[in-house]
Amino acid sequence: MENFKEDIKKILEVAVHAPSGENCQPWRFSVRKNEIDIFNIPERDQSLYNYGQMASYVAHGALIENILIASSAFGYRAKLNLFPEVGDPNLVAIVFLEQGTPVEDPLHRYIQRRCTNRKPYNTAPLSTDQLAAFTAVAEEIAGGKLILIQDRKKIKTLARAGSVNEQVMLSNEFLHKFFFTHINWTQAQEDKKRIGFYIKTLELPPPAQVIFKIFRHWPIMKVLNKIGMAKAAAQGNAKIYASCAAMGTVVVPHKTPQDFITAGRIMQRVWLKATQIGLNIQPLTGVLFFMQGIRAGHTEQFTPAQLNLIRGAYASIKNVFDVRDEEIVMMFRIGEGGEPNACSSRLPPQIVI
Repeated sequence: MENFKEDIKKILEVAVHAPSGENCQPWRFSVRKNEIDIFNIPERDQSLYNYGQMASYVAHGALIENILIASSAFGYRAKLNLFPEVGDPNLVAIVFLEQGTPVEDPLHRYIQRRCTNRKPYNTAPLSTDQLAAFTAVAEEIAGGKLILIQDRKKIKTLARAGSVNEQVMLSNEFLHKFFFTHINWTQAQEDKKRIGFYIKTLELPPPAQVIFKIFRHWPIMKVLNKIGMAKAAAQGNAKIYASCAAMGTVVVPHKTPQDFITAGRIMQRVWLKATQIGLNIQPLTGVLFFMQGIRAGHTEQFTPAQLNLIRGAYASIKNVFDVRDEEIVMMFRIGEGGEPNACSSRLPPQIVI
């Protein structure tokens, strides 16, 4: 039993290297007998990006995929049960483990190397082998699909749509406060908190770093927005977003929490495969997650102009990817961008045994 507990601790120490919105890491664990109970922590992210905790469920999908991959490497066969208790949406999953023969998924060693890279990427198209590799890992998870686009005109359209997130965030007091309170400005803050954005992960050049510190003061940002600063910042980001080999999306059939878990699992496998073959990924999901709340009628935190921007950007994304009835959960850019200057830290797993 002691060996099992030690194995579980090691598995979860690897698994928590999963992406989450603002690096909020919305999970905790309970281990009993041969199972891991995975709980969502809703108070970790109460933002406009996380209506119904759907963004957190995507993060849990990535976490779960890491657990399944790591469990196999440690010699356990894993069985997954999603949302096992009706009426308790915070008990996201139970993973049942049985002792078996260690089988290492080739992606296992890349879990702790995976990192968001916000640098400009090489725009050379993905090779046929690379496209096939991404399709193959995505198809290992049933219930969703991956779409990759390499047409330069369409990429620029998607980049502009993705950058609407920044335009809205910098012009919306609620979102502005949320974002800037989640930034760690020094290495000491990062080492202490181990949650949120470390400023170096934003890959800002020195002049932009100075300006960014000015942006964090809402009264100043509000004045700057009168001369179009938020729009200008978004246009600059759109150029960076367009510097990629391809734009991708993960779509699922419905809007259920289970579907969003599936999308997170697919996205994680694609991201790990990219890491394995030396490519980088940056998620561009703000507009998609805004729309979860907007379609449910939660529009009070946005101005009419912001709602029009978000709806227009979302329509562009759906049109470019030619998605009609399915749900677009993730959008991302992919390409070769070299090593990032920094990666976000992780809290140790919160485990009750």
